[in-house]
Amino acid sequence: MATKYILIGGYPRKAPDGGKALAEEMVRGFKEPYKILVCYFARPKYQWKLNMVEDRLFFGHHLKGEKLEFEIAQVGTFRDQIKWADTIYIRGGRTQRLLNLLRECKDWEKELEGKTLAGSSAGAHAIVKYFDNLDELRLGEGLGLLRVKVLVHYRSNYNAPNIDWDKAEIDLRNYKEDLPLYPLAEGEFKVIIQ
Repeated sequence: MATKYILIGGYPRKAPDGGKALAEEMVRGFKEPYKILVCYFARPKYQWKLNMVEDRLFFGHHLKGEKLEFEIAQVGTFRDQIKWADTIYIRGGRTQRLLNLLRECKDWEKELEGKTLAGSSAGAHAIVKYFDNLDELRLGEGLGLLRVKVLVHYRSNYNAPNIDWDKAEIDLRNYKEDLPLYPLAEGEFKVIIQ
């Protein structure tokens, strides 16, 4: 059974439809109640409850009338939580913090078969092989679950005026291996099944 990966350029609410297509794609193929594991490892822990409120509102708004169950990912139980979930949604924040915590969670990647793994901004960085860390203005390497490159917040005012988008795209394209590159604007997403 394949895994569905969804790379999100950041800020799903900034999509023209407010993120509706993304919310629908994240639960497509599953039966109610949809089980969504939200991962906030890229953010300070004191923000997690507020982030959960935001996500409940986001999914509830776009999946009206659908039965939804949520859990907040925890480092110590992440693998078991993935077994429970249909969809794992890794939110953005600080990429290095996220990568460090995901690496503490042993063998969680082995539980992704038949699941949907969605990553927004830093979450997309974690999933792919290479990315451009726009906060630190340097190229980096993710976990490599997908052998692709991603450039998030594409052509937005993110970290303006420090980012030259043309240069960022060229630099990432030429970085290390020749792999597919996905420049994704705010709210834009790419689905890859493998």
